[in-house]
Amino acid sequence: MKSKNMVRWCSKVILLFFIFVLSNFCSGRADGDLKVSDTNPEMKKVSCDTPAYRVKNLCEDEKAYLDWASKSYPELNSLDKLTEENLLKVSEETEDIDKGAAIFYQRVINDPKNKKFLEYLDKKEEEFSKKRPDFSSKKIVLVMVPGMFYADNPSVGADGASIRKMVASVGIRSDLIPIGQVSDVRENAKIICEYLEVSNPEETVIVASPSKGSSDFRMAIELCGNEPYFKKVKGWYSIGGILKGSRMIEGILGDFWTKLEVRSYFFFKGYDWDGFLSIRKGQDAPLDRDWKLPNGIKMINLVGVPLFRHVTERARPYYNFLMNYGPNDGIILLSDSVHPGSLVYPSFRNDHYFTRPMPPERILAMIEYLLDPKAPTP
Repeated sequence: MKSKNMVRWCSKVILLFFIFVLSNFCSGRADGDLKVSDTNPEMKKVSCDTPAYRVKNLCEDEKAYLDWASKSYPELNSLDKLTEENLLKVSEETEDIDKGAAIFYQRVINDPKNKKFLEYLDKKEEEFSKKRPDFSSKKIVLVMVPGMFYADNPSVGADGASIRKMVASVGIRSDLIPIGQVSDVRENAKIICEYLEVSNPEETVIVASPSKGSSDFRMAIELCGNEPYFKKVKGWYSIGGILKGSRMIEGILGDFWTKLEVRSYFFFKGYDWDGFLSIRKGQDAPLDRDWKLPNGIKMINLVGVPLFRHVTERARPYYNFLMNYGPNDGIILLSDSVHPGSLVYPSFRNDHYFTRPMPPERILAMIEYLLDPKAPTP
């Protein structure tokens, strides 16, 4: 009997761990067509064939939300007004979390500077669908700052293997910085700075970082962003980046059994619990400080923007918890994806785990944007 109970307990811990994996981002997935599965005949059927709001097959209910957002809350007319407080206010006043998400998405795709960026991507994606780019004559390296558990669980894509394979096909070399899997963001920042200091000064560096990897690189900017060797970094592709911390940590610490199970898993695997807590959000947290993107670096922040019905089973537990603070992707608040000097690529229908595929040409268009000195800037 005791052995059965132990098996159940271990199974629960393992299941919870997979919920916490923050790094299934680099498989080149986002913004795919929504496939509507067979539904209960008693459920209302909706049409999903309207091209609008940068989605090829928008459903009736989705369009209704975005149409509403186009006409509502006119005072939220710029990205700097899409704060945690304002988006939570929308959701509370309308009693609908999806309306907060709709406001965010509609404002991002129509922000003048962000719109020029999105139009640039559209043009390049069309070009690359006819003929792939060739960067082999240029000295470019895509440096991956991997996500949590990237070494122990490569199947989730935290090591960026698929995106590294993709850029290799167009002549871009890639590398991975061997940071700690769950180390404190400040410790990983030191490793990143040491890597950049000794890397080839003749190569142009593009950094790609999923989830916590973006936390680590953000701290590296604070630590060594003004050093001469940092100037070789020309672009940053942040994929669901945790840039300002995650209130998900509060959800774990606030529930006795959840905290016990997660801490137990970390203990038996030898993971750094304090390193995990370093991505918390709030006062005295390492990420709770103002920071500035260094001159000469262009940044794209890819963020999932789901409505309630889009959220995957993996993202659901903390999506529900984070609803108390506003629209979110299951790990971070949507408001935290906006940073001065950066551009936002909003992936409608996706949550933090990006399970809907993005065309490879679109990812390559983003790489081209980061490299193109003539591309529109924020």
